[in-house]
Amino acid sequence: MSIAIAYIKEGYTAQQKQLLIRETKKACMEGLGVTVNHSFVFIQEIPEENCDEQTKRMQSLFVYTTFGKTLEGKEKVCQGFEQACRAALGEDHGKSIVIFKEHSDENAGRAGHLRPFIPR
Repeated sequence: MSIAIAYIKEGYTAQQKQLLIRETKKACMEGLGVTVNHSFVFIQEIPEENCDEQTKRMQSLFVYTTFGKTLEGKEKVCQGFEQACRAALGEDHGKSIVIFKEHSDENAGRAGHLRPFIPR
């Protein structure tokens, strides 16, 4: 399972955001070997006044997944996110970064899938 949150500045159209979500999800599925039902992508929009000059021209992707993903798979996610940003946000979209957090606690998942904990 993977949960990916893309942080982008405000101002993109609904179509641009849906394309970014779709292409980022595809990159996570291919790179991390997860199915469509085990790959989740969200967008968090950041108001421009909450950014410094450098981060106004940057998108970041935080990927939370189970332990043991390969370097090659992570590289596919990075390349896929860059391509998704280019396709959805334009050639002049700025810098894209990806941060991976692998959960190593065996209680968090089984067979490579994160187990959701639902509050009671």
